[in-house]
Amino acid sequence: MHGLGNRMLPEEYCDDSAHPVSDANCKLSRLPRIKLPAGKSFPDSMYTSQSYSTKNVILSHHEILTRQDKNFLSYEVADADSLQRQQKTINNNTLNFESLNRRNTEKEFEDDHQPTGQHLLVDIENVDASFLNSAHQLAFAMVDVIEMSGLTLLSYHCHGLEPIGVSCVGVLLESHVSFHTWPIEGVITLDLFTCGPQPLLPLVPILERLFGVPRVPKPLEGTPKPPRTVWVHKKRGFRRDRVGEADDTADLEHWMLGNRGMQLKKLVATVNTEFQDVSIYDVINTRFASAEAYERSLATDGSYESQHPELFRKDRVLYLDNVVQSRLLGETAYHESLVHPAMFSHQNPRRVAIIGGGEGAALREVLKHRTVEMVTMLEIDEAMVNASRSFLKEWSDCSNIAGASDCCFDDPRAEVVFTDAVVWFVERFGNPDKVDEESRFDVIVMDAL
Repeated sequence: MHGLGNRMLPEEYCDDSAHPVSDANCKLSRLPRIKLPAGKSFPDSMYTSQSYSTKNVILSHHEILTRQDKNFLSYEVADADSLQRQQKTINNNTLNFESLNRRNTEKEFEDDHQPTGQHLLVDIENVDASFLNSAHQLAFAMVDVIEMSGLTLLSYHCHGLEPIGVSCVGVLLESHVSFHTWPIEGVITLDLFTCGPQPLLPLVPILERLFGVPRVPKPLEGTPKPPRTVWVHKKRGFRRDRVGEADDTADLEHWMLGNRGMQLKKLVATVNTEFQDVSIYDVINTRFASAEAYERSLATDGSYESQHPELFRKDRVLYLDNVVQSRLLGETAYHESLVHPAMFSHQNPRRVAIIGGGEGAALREVLKHRTVEMVTMLEIDEAMVNASRSFLKEWSDCSNIAGASDCCFDDPRAEVVFTDAVVWFVERFGNPDKVDEESRFDVIVMDAL
């Protein structure tokens, strides 16, 4: 093994009979090799490149996935001395337009080749400078990301710049990945675009882990700040089966995934229930707070933030079918105004019904009234309530209510029924002549959209 900063370069990359390289220039001549993902056939493609010499480029590499025959993959490497005007064809098969047009009418081809895509932009700061100035370490990280994502890397090209910094671009069967670094500032910006159906959001923590290399502490400089990531996800392109752009106007896409103003944007959970898609995110919106103030609130340094951490909390946002439903930092005011006017307007509310309310917050507000003897909560989606128990605990927290259970759902006065509320009411109250007065509700709270 050969040392490569914090990485170890395998011997095979430095001692290859097909590409003999001395130990002295091993680091300057070898890149991580491209691997065809398991189960994928070699893509039909043509490779053409044009390179230009410039005084600002001190080192250039490229790596190409090629095919000599159907059973053998070879790899070509070129350094700055050999990068000249060139055109390389890796597949000379004649493109059969008649066959392509025939495939174009098939639904499977239509689904996979819509003119749409996903664009993931990731910026990371407080990254180690030596890592950001190493084309090899960065190339390894890029290849690792592509392998983990299941995408197909056709070629990539990296340039070390004068006086410092690296630019790389990888050509994917699905489109491209690229990045540029500022080692002194400790910043890297990455750009990943794909036109395939595979989601890119699961790659965010992988990119953070592989490219967010922490700075090494230096004497007398204290503990360096940890890497911090800001990212944006956008839908791109057009669909043939509907007019206009790919739908990126939903709350989740527009206000969350595509909003760079979120200093923190972390997926907590996604749950696909029988009735809806549940998405829960932790966020820090720069309009109302900052990541720095939140971090100070976690310290014990006597700062104002550390003495009043409740004022600098992260927000937690619930989306149902991509539409914002509730926020931790605003749900209390919302549910108080939803429940208490009706409760106070009744002289003695004993029996209360809640329609919906899967987060448990409306139930919490109802249980604050000492006159309440029974609350029937009618929620059609049991999986939503289970998700609330696990990820939205503040919404159903009754621990500060005298005589109540810690979790509102478990309170002995609460009956949670998983059913269609309309059907439930019609069955019991559809015939007014047969309704028992004692079974009537004093207050009904509608907490459903």
